[in-house]
Amino acid sequence: MTRPDTEVLIVGAGISGIGAAIELLRRGNSSFTLIEAADELGGTWRDNTYPGIAVDLPSVSYCYPFETDYQWSRDYATGAEIQRYLKHCAEKYGVERHIRYGARVLRSELHSDSDAWTTQLDDGVTITSRYLISATGLFGQPKLPTIPGLETFAGKAFHTARWDHSHDLTAKRVAVIGTGASAVQVVPEIAPRVAHLRVFQRTPIWVAPRFDTPVKPGWWQSIRKLPPIRSLLRLVSEASLEFLTFSIVNFRRFPFTVRLAQRLIRGWMGRQVRDREVAAKLLPDYGLGCKRPTTSNVYLAAFNRDNVRLITQAIERICPQGIVTVDGALHEADTLILATGFLTTEQGNAPSFEVVGSEGIELGQFWDAHRLQAYAGVSVPGYPNFFLSAGPYAGGFNWFTTLEANLAHIMGCIDEAHARGVTRVEVRREVHERYMRHMWERADGTVFKDVSCATANSYYLDRNGDASLPLPHTPWWRLVRGRWHGTDGYDFGSFAGRPRVAHAESGVA
Repeated sequence: MTRPDTEVLIVGAGISGIGAAIELLRRGNSSFTLIEAADELGGTWRDNTYPGIAVDLPSVSYCYPFETDYQWSRDYATGAEIQRYLKHCAEKYGVERHIRYGARVLRSELHSDSDAWTTQLDDGVTITSRYLISATGLFGQPKLPTIPGLETFAGKAFHTARWDHSHDLTAKRVAVIGTGASAVQVVPEIAPRVAHLRVFQRTPIWVAPRFDTPVKPGWWQSIRKLPPIRSLLRLVSEASLEFLTFSIVNFRRFPFTVRLAQRLIRGWMGRQVRDREVAAKLLPDYGLGCKRPTTSNVYLAAFNRDNVRLITQAIERICPQGIVTVDGALHEADTLILATGFLTTEQGNAPSFEVVGSEGIELGQFWDAHRLQAYAGVSVPGYPNFFLSAGPYAGGFNWFTTLEANLAHIMGCIDEAHARGVTRVEVRREVHERYMRHMWERADGTVFKDVSCATANSYYLDRNGDASLPLPHTPWWRLVRGRWHGTDGYDFGSFAGRPRVAHAESGVA
């Protein structure tokens, strides 16, 4: 193999994949292809169209840093708006012509003799590329509950990520299983339409007030168009997220900041529901930050409605007529809505396809044997020229901030390889191992490892009990420190049989 089909192959045309493509184009690199299994871009925001879906961060933060001049209708954008924004960005920056739709990646394997990846698609096509970027995201695979009898239910059942808009909920008896972020948005939207709504809660969720208002035409909207004002609003929004993250990841040293916020939110939550017993059941018994909190002004108040009931008894089984709880009660239902989240750390933050590295080991198997790990959240030793858009220890509260840091790192590696005229870039094993020791040490001081999180059932914790989804540092650390790391921890070279050229090591971590 003398020349691959494309220099960079990006798998997934969601936020991460589109962002990676735009960054390549901004650097003058147009030799890339995006592979998307669906027939439309958007990822999470394409697939999730349930009633009430919206981002739980201010829109001024939830956008690409190079494309902030977008006229949002609200301070917290709806899902449909975010999907339109992603299409707008793809069209504006010329990404669309690089996307191949309707093709699912099955397997990618490195050929060390040519420093190239061979990727097999489900339609029989094989694509070779110098670099491979996995941008399959965290919220692409719905998690279905393992409840006995689910397949016997006689009514309509569907996951929130696969919402059936042809099914009319008007006057139906509806049961929602789960009380995560999706349920927080769905419940108040459908409550006025249904006859009865039963919400089955395993773990309550921290819910803070949402300061969301429509962006109406007028002087304020005009001022918001000015770049300095947009930058200031983004800075204020990011600063608040920075403080929240700082408090959570430094919980052992500064526990009082989280506890103060927790006390304020708990007081607000308790005032939203008139029934004191119901209000108490909706209050989490784990610490703030143990699992992702959310914001809503209407979710808790929905339990004040006569037709909405909170069920906290564990589900024993599902039968054709509805749901049977461990106390023997039958809760009849016409419709089951599964708000049970996604396969995140259960899948090991792994790509949705097999990735076989230079030693013939599949990435998921490597993680099974050695815990979830990735240098700077993007690179794994033994997998040269391969990058994760959001691997273990790369997550944050704002996906766009995380992505900005990760792409800066990834593009820096590719640019350096170009500058050196080489075809291989791989993180050095000793640098990676030292970095991960630092991550694991830092993670022990976060709120995720505190005893207060024992009952949280958080997807932040993986199967090994490690808090591998969130990064144990603040977004500022990811952006600034990540750039300081640069490419110093990598080896650069050409073909397996040729001498490698390595950077001098520079005290990573």
